[in-house]
Amino acid sequence: MQTIELIGSHDGGDHYNVDIIAEILSQDVTALAYGSEFVGRPNTRIYLGAKEVVKLRSELSFNKAKAVRWINTALQKERELGVHHPHKTWFLIDASAGVDAAQAVIIGNICPRLQPIHALLEVRPESDATRSQYLRILHAVFASYLHLAKRTQMKLDEGLSNFGVDAEGKVFYLDDEYYAWDNFVSFSIMLGVYIRTYAWLDQDFIEQMGRDLANSIDAVFEDTHCNVIVAEQLRSLFMPSEEKTQLVRQLIDTLLLFTKESAAKHRKKLAASGRGASRYFALLADIHANYPALERVLGYLEAENIQDGIILGDIVGYGPDPAECIERLQDCSLNIIKGNHDHAAAINKAETGFSQTAKAVIKWTAERLSEEHKDWLKYLPAVLENDEWLAVHGAPIDPTFFYGYVYSMTADDNLDCLQDKNRALCFHGHSHMPGVFARDKRRADHHVTKEVIDLSAYKHALVCPGSIGQPRNGNRGAQFAIYDREKQVVNYVTLPYEVEGVVQRMRDFELPEPLWQRLLTGT
Repeated sequence: MQTIELIGSHDGGDHYNVDIIAEILSQDVTALAYGSEFVGRPNTRIYLGAKEVVKLRSELSFNKAKAVRWINTALQKERELGVHHPHKTWFLIDASAGVDAAQAVIIGNICPRLQPIHALLEVRPESDATRSQYLRILHAVFASYLHLAKRTQMKLDEGLSNFGVDAEGKVFYLDDEYYAWDNFVSFSIMLGVYIRTYAWLDQDFIEQMGRDLANSIDAVFEDTHCNVIVAEQLRSLFMPSEEKTQLVRQLIDTLLLFTKESAAKHRKKLAASGRGASRYFALLADIHANYPALERVLGYLEAENIQDGIILGDIVGYGPDPAECIERLQDCSLNIIKGNHDHAAAINKAETGFSQTAKAVIKWTAERLSEEHKDWLKYLPAVLENDEWLAVHGAPIDPTFFYGYVYSMTADDNLDCLQDKNRALCFHGHSHMPGVFARDKRRADHHVTKEVIDLSAYKHALVCPGSIGQPRNGNRGAQFAIYDREKQVVNYVTLPYEVEGVVQRMRDFELPEPLWQRLLTGT
């Protein structure tokens, strides 16, 4: 004989009894199918009442004691996350009386029957009021998702079939699962799924949705770079038609409105850096507020009449001359992207991926930069690319663009990423280690650190020019590289500069000793 045992509800109240659950379970199971009102895992069973939905998790196989522990753990987690309907109640069905006590019980839950949002949005909005309703609902979905990610580093399943709306327009999460936060990767992919799925979407709706989303992301994360992450992930999505592609472009443009004219100006420079541009292309990275080293390299490029190239981020951080380096580069002809130190100094936050020494200098740097300096850093693009190359500060597999590293343990994955993106070259900084990780036409991988590296034998290559302001390969000089487009050769250059003066200023400013010691040893 089966018995139903209530375990507890989301808000701790008594909303259902065993008779209601038993009555609903006496109905036929509801078919789950893509495109229908209810979508779910094949071994999840759904039963519908007039006002309630019962879900049985038949894939879970526990004895009664373990089932109770599992439910209590799930219930505690739901109460912490606060995204489900407060009446959602967990129960178990125990059929073990008189049989083997180890026989599995069935875990289930019951909650109010909400309207699944994916089904609601399948209906074309015929009035402005309905369009506004859809925008409000999507805003609620995004807000729930983003607040949870910020607060817990967990994410919800982004599919709209996992969200429901009640009669008052309140949105709740329907699924029972949560996942590790992945820096907007899954979220961006799902935005693309929304665009592909709903035939009625138009430019006006996407623009309004994009503005609301951009404001929500900025309000929750207090970091404009998050909108860049989403926009850049959207660029790589497949769309089945030109109409859908235009909608994605509209969403990208709307998300990037905050980049103002500054980012647009930097992207304009990129047009001159494609195929057919000048033969020699300068690669500079990791200046780290070392003005004498920067000036030495820029003087060399001017003497050689090399005006084309890219600065691969981390203009500031570690060193004593942040404002001077920014002002020297503001009218520079080179393309510039931002690094993690630039971003942290611009928003005066160094919460992720920084040592205590680096955090101390970020704080020191932010205090010495004007709002104009910070604004300039903030709106530098985080990634640039054309048909020939991709440029990031960190690593192409990193959705944030400037925290991940390219080194021996990650080179294979990063080369796979280049292959997927159909890019022969990726220029990057961050590691401070000059050299090339490359994959040849036979798919063999190589790590090359010579002064002159011929790339013509390779199908994909990750090229790091080393560091201008803080080298770490045993050399005290300012390191950079020149890429010869015609010969497909990278020439590495190291120039001496007056290191002792930089060290003395760092000591005068009481910057951490390990940082100025590193300049003296190049390690």
